[in-house]
Amino acid sequence: MLLNLGTTNFRGDDDAARLIALRAYQLSPDDGDNSLYADLVAIAQALGNCESAFISIVEEEQQWFKASHGLALTHTPRSIALCDYAIRSPEVMVVLDTTADPRFADNPLVTGPPHIRFYAGAPIINADGYALGTLCLSDSTPRDHFDHAALLAALARQVAALLELRKQLIHQQLAADLAADQRDRLWDSTLDMMLITTADGLLVAGNPAWEKAFGTVPTDGSAHISHYFANPEDGVHIEVPNGQSDVQVEREMRGRDGGSIYASWSLAREGDLIFGIARDITRARAAEAQLAQVQRVESIGQLTGGIAHDFNNLLTIISGNLDIAQKRISAGQIDRAELSIANARDGANRAANLTQRLLAYARRQSLTPTRIKPADLIRDLEPLASQALDDRHSLKVECPDSLWPITVDASQLENALLNLVVNARDAMEERGEITVHATNAERTAEDAGDGHDAPPGRYVRFCVNDTGSGIPPEVAKHIFEPFFTTKDVGKGTGLGLSQVQGFVAQSGGFVTLDTTLGEGTTVILWLPAAEEVPQDRDESTATEGTEPACRDDCTILLAEDNAALRAHVSDVLQEAGFTVIEAEDGQAALDRVAACGIQPDLLLSDITMPRMDGKMLAAEVRKSWPGIPIVLMTGYAGGALTSDCPHDLLITKPFAPDDLIALIRKTLAGAPAT
Repeated sequence: MLLNLGTTNFRGDDDAARLIALRAYQLSPDDGDNSLYADLVAIAQALGNCESAFISIVEEEQQWFKASHGLALTHTPRSIALCDYAIRSPEVMVVLDTTADPRFADNPLVTGPPHIRFYAGAPIINADGYALGTLCLSDSTPRDHFDHAALLAALARQVAALLELRKQLIHQQLAADLAADQRDRLWDSTLDMMLITTADGLLVAGNPAWEKAFGTVPTDGSAHISHYFANPEDGVHIEVPNGQSDVQVEREMRGRDGGSIYASWSLAREGDLIFGIARDITRARAAEAQLAQVQRVESIGQLTGGIAHDFNNLLTIISGNLDIAQKRISAGQIDRAELSIANARDGANRAANLTQRLLAYARRQSLTPTRIKPADLIRDLEPLASQALDDRHSLKVECPDSLWPITVDASQLENALLNLVVNARDAMEERGEITVHATNAERTAEDAGDGHDAPPGRYVRFCVNDTGSGIPPEVAKHIFEPFFTTKDVGKGTGLGLSQVQGFVAQSGGFVTLDTTLGEGTTVILWLPAAEEVPQDRDESTATEGTEPACRDDCTILLAEDNAALRAHVSDVLQEAGFTVIEAEDGQAALDRVAACGIQPDLLLSDITMPRMDGKMLAAEVRKSWPGIPIVLMTGYAGGALTSDCPHDLLITKPFAPDDLIALIRKTLAGAPAT
């Protein structure tokens, strides 16, 4: 008797395929999980109220019992197995009396032990439709009915589920074993360094690549990761939260031979262990440094070439006009000589302007920052900017009064904006509009990754926009480089934008470029807003009037390491009626004053000098004579003067003799009487 269980994917016609499927479960009488199946057998035995219940696994030549209750046998030949018939159909096979069934009447299991008279077997069908065996009930007494076939089939499905779980575990273990094998191979053969440490940084294990670079990991747990860093504190500052697997760090380390190894680490933490994989990037670092050096040399070559070209032109103008002036003076042509001298002076002024542009690019120009209102500066700039344009271009200026005040060198900012207006004019061959406007802007911490080394805070954005054709990307990446220009020969030095960028950077800001081909270009200067001041602060301004005259017998202490320049300045001062004490550096200046026993009325000193520079000299002079006025000279200050450097005024080289004398007289006139 067969009871239909509704199985639709049963495959009982291919025993060879069934046996292949059976082998995938790797079943054996010695399996350690047989107890799991014994519980289901016990339930089946109680359900059927039978002498024995068992799970039969039907192999090619035999059947064996994975779990059984009340059965002394462990296996039988397949040829006499009643279960061999049960696996041929998806239904439960019920034999109420085996002696009445021609298939089993003469079966040794019926005629002899265990004398099976009643049998019920539910096939154990896997997900692919193959019957792997049966869940069976047997008794030595025949029956006239059996009402629990459906429940027996349900238990058989539970056995099938257990077998499927077993196969999954086998596959998982196989995958784990393969992964472990591959992991071991990777650990042993990879060129990348692998390291395991405790969360506290103590070394646990290192792969061969690690040991090749840093030596064998000590087995006593005494080695700490910080011992391998060039700076031991680097190891302390690495934190890997538990469960995190994406910590990336680069560190300079010390190899077993003492040499530097730059390593790029990927770190992950599981519990108390940190797993690290490091790639040696020493060669990559060296290649990057070499490339940077090549680019630096290329940039310096371009810079020096541009400087040499422009200065040679200017020197030709200066020396040529002086030669002509000398010849005209010798010939008595004084009026014509004055014209040549004026041309030479013009060349010298242009050379001075070129020097200031170079210092601006290098962020080394001397600035005089003051607190200004941007709206006032832009409004004052409008007439100058309009004069720089022709009838093809129109100028639009937008400057709300709500702009935050800034602290900046106003004249340099004006020059920078005017420079951008001229560049915008030259970029538009056809008619177009140039817009100069400014807005307030907040820079947040989220903006830190935009590539500009500028802190969060309040900024004022100065924008100069044109409606030209835009800048191609291959040109845009070079426009802030010194002496790079797209203008025709003789129409530009290539220092304009580099000067603007240098000035803005020296003022604490940065420059951005927004350009689109066919639509135009906007150059944006970001300058930090000034700190807020109380509204009721007394902002007194100097009252115009007649400057008090200084004494004619004042003594000037002059310190300048360039002998020719020192002699020139001394002549200028003496021509103006001053007594001059000359010195080649700061220490010599102090020695000369001590030797002559005269207190100078003013110190005029260069900043950059050997032995003792102008800053140190100014400090020493103020200690001895607190009220003495100090004027510092610079052609290259090497950075901004700090607030702890005492001085009253800073004059930038080159300067005209009349300007120097006017500044000296004004400073002395304002000094307290001694």
